[in-house]
Amino acid sequence: MRLQRSEWIVVISLLLLSFIPCVGGTIRLIELSLGASFQFLPQKPMISAAPTPVLVHLATAIPYCVLGIAQFLPSVRQQHPKLHRVLGRGLALAGVASVLSGLWMTQFYAYPAEDQSNLLYAVRLSVGFSMLGCFYLGVTHAMKKCIWQHRAWMIRAYALGQGAGTQSLIGIPWVLVTGEITGSPRDFVMTAGWVINILVAEGIIRKMGRNAPDREPVQLRPMPSKMTEL
Repeated sequence: MRLQRSEWIVVISLLLLSFIPCVGGTIRLIELSLGASFQFLPQKPMISAAPTPVLVHLATAIPYCVLGIAQFLPSVRQQHPKLHRVLGRGLALAGVASVLSGLWMTQFYAYPAEDQSNLLYAVRLSVGFSMLGCFYLGVTHAMKKCIWQHRAWMIRAYALGQGAGTQSLIGIPWVLVTGEITGSPRDFVMTAGWVINILVAEGIIRKMGRNAPDREPVQLRPMPSKMTEL
């Protein structure tokens, strides 16, 4: 299978967007697996006290972000439709598991005030439930063979799921300048990451939908009259 140039741009761009969160998440997974023998990232008591939600979240979010790229490549969909369907089912389950574990952490972890304000708490809940809604609508439209709508909702879900990548791109320069990011600046960076991603997704969906065949109105042919048939 050969990818078009435009597809390579998509692959490289999304891999770069996923790089920092996936590398950080992989290191955290290794830390939680090996215990005190390997410590690299800053330790958080809430994670040490209840590591299972983090393990579930990272073990599902990383493959969702990386393998999910293939779902947006026309070459994969056209040349390997069965692979697209099988991978899509697995990624939908991974995405839902990632969201549910993220919602659990948002609700039950005792975040310090500087890490999660009431605003960020509300935003995280909104993003999580929005992703679940996107998965539900994406799957139901696929079952109804409404392909354009299916793609649109899955693009929205993926955009929200990639929020950590955009947050890293915004937050790293901030940290380099100020040395830390807490409180209101952290709220801004986290929220901006999701807002930027969903705005980009809506732009892609609008462009994609201009010529989508299943969005065009169905033209009904007039029934031939008996006189015409004769």
